[in-house]
Amino acid sequence: MAQPTPSLYSLDPALPVLLRPDGAVQVGWSPRRAVLIRPPRGLTAAGLATLLRTMHSPVPMSELQRQADRQGGPAADELGDLVTQLVTAGVATRGRRQRPARSASIRVHGRGPLSELLIEGLRCSGARVKHSSQPHAAVTAAEADLVVLSDNLIADPHMLRDLHGQGVAHLAVRVRDGIGLVGPLVIPGVTSCLGRH
Repeated sequence: MAQPTPSLYSLDPALPVLLRPDGAVQVGWSPRRAVLIRPPRGLTAAGLATLLRTMHSPVPMSELQRQADRQGGPAADELGDLVTQLVTAGVATRGRRQRPARSASIRVHGRGPLSELLIEGLRCSGARVKHSSQPHAAVTAAEADLVVLSDNLIADPHMLRDLHGQGVAHLAVRVRDGIGLVGPLVIPGVTSCLGRH
């Protein structure tokens, strides 16, 4: 019989975890939404901040407790109360691990050293990576979640039109005068396109 999956807790990754001079830890910048936390018994402010930062990615309570124990932190019930208060305050969420979805499919379009570096780097990401270099290469949303346009200072307008028409997200990556330029990320129907920005 399968064991139930443990709940995962995560902080909103958009909210910074900040150390305050008064010994408290602050989650978030906004004066209206920020949450102040006094470190529980046995945990320093820096230790609490480190613990909270690990929650920027979903983590089970057992891992949080293990990390707190390494720092001489609070008992399980105190840590559980702290995390429950964060969830109640709306800065953290509780969920379960979802079945793994298919990995992202990325097509790198370009010919040259930058394309080769991108392909090599993306292969380590767990994404399915394909490569195209012909100007007439067609891509559909069923074939790729993202097309990375590289090695050209200006993207081919026909390729951009085709990607936009097929609803395929695309990202320009190029090097100009020795400086890497990334973006904009174009999501058809959501963000502006490369030809109009």
